[in-house]
Amino acid sequence: MTMPGPANAPSHGNPATRPWDATPGAAWDPAPHRPPPGYVPEAAQPPAPRRPRYRESGAVRWWGVLIGVCVSLVYFVLVGLVSWSTTSFVGLSLVAVLLAGAAGAVLLTRGDRGMGVGVAAVTGAALSVTMLVLSWSVFDLDQLFI
Repeated sequence: MTMPGPANAPSHGNPATRPWDATPGAAWDPAPHRPPPGYVPEAAQPPAPRRPRYRESGAVRWWGVLIGVCVSLVYFVLVGLVSWSTTSFVGLSLVAVLLAGAAGAVLLTRGDRGMGVGVAAVTGAALSVTMLVLSWSVFDLDQLFI
């Protein structure tokens, strides 16, 4: 079955197979956009600079912190084992805290910052234990638990 009409008439079925007329007058061409008279366009803004990206020169890594914690724990346990009384423990621990604090400061400024953080954390804990032992012996807190 054929459709009535001229033999060369375009089919109007599937748009993907429909032939298009490429002649300039056949397609709809809107008028070009023209600015109103006297319009002065704004100057283009320069692109904004990218935000700076700051990276730390010496990154703190978890294994550095772990090494600093382990080494300083061994150091403070050995200092505690060398002491022979409460007074000697407090004195040796205070000297050990000062030396470990200096070593942690050197590590933080000149060496591995992760190890410095680990040493500083354990040094702070050792100082608090030393102050606890000192206050326990000075204020004779054993009497509270008898």
